[in-house]
Amino acid sequence: MAKKFLKIFIVLTVIGFVFYFAFNIIMISLVHSKKEISIPNVVGKNLYNAIEEASKYGFGLKMDGEEANQIVPAGTILRQNPPAGMYVREGKVIRVTISCGGEAVCVPNLVGQSIRSADISLRMSTLVMGEVTKRYSVVYDRDTVVAQDIAAETKVDRDSVVNLIVSDGQPPEGMILMPNFINKNFQEAVEWSLQMNIVLNITKRESDKFDSGIIIRQYPEPDIDITNLRNVNITVAERA
Repeated sequence: MAKKFLKIFIVLTVIGFVFYFAFNIIMISLVHSKKEISIPNVVGKNLYNAIEEASKYGFGLKMDGEEANQIVPAGTILRQNPPAGMYVREGKVIRVTISCGGEAVCVPNLVGQSIRSADISLRMSTLVMGEVTKRYSVVYDRDTVVAQDIAAETKVDRDSVVNLIVSDGQPPEGMILMPNFINKNFQEAVEWSLQMNIVLNITKRESDKFDSGIIIRQYPEPDIDITNLRNVNITVAERA
């Protein structure tokens, strides 16, 4: 009985080896029967066009990852592996790295900072200080940022340029700049208008957020040249 089982085991083992080698021979012949084709260049194409281009030559496409890039638009292929022009058997997968565009950063609020402080804030946010323009101001001290051309909290690409307007100090004699009356008592605006011989147009508006008599809006805006104006407008809060 033992000899019979041993013979059966040997026969099954032989059959197993035959199937194994036959399978390998078939697979090798199938692989070598495939044509060798030059890898197409998909760098610079968007993902949709790249898939079309690869499939046209019998290749698959697989995304290997994304990478921030300030220059190349999001969704565009940055790199491929294998490289274009390399001859491989058809059916191979091309691995690609996709641009996700520039890395977005938040613009800091620079108004009220000195030029040096603003420059440091921009560098820390991976942004660049651009053109610095000066103008007179009755609100901010000399060399203090009074405005920026990209608003605070705006999302922009890294290395974006932010231009600044900086205070050049008090205006020369004869020039009148509009003060900042927001959140101040309207009596301050009245006294100023009498001193400057300017007509003050007062509008009252009901508000639950401000005490009565507090200025909540003004026109023109602070630091605007009003030398040739005779009228300015303010809106004053009034409790319901």
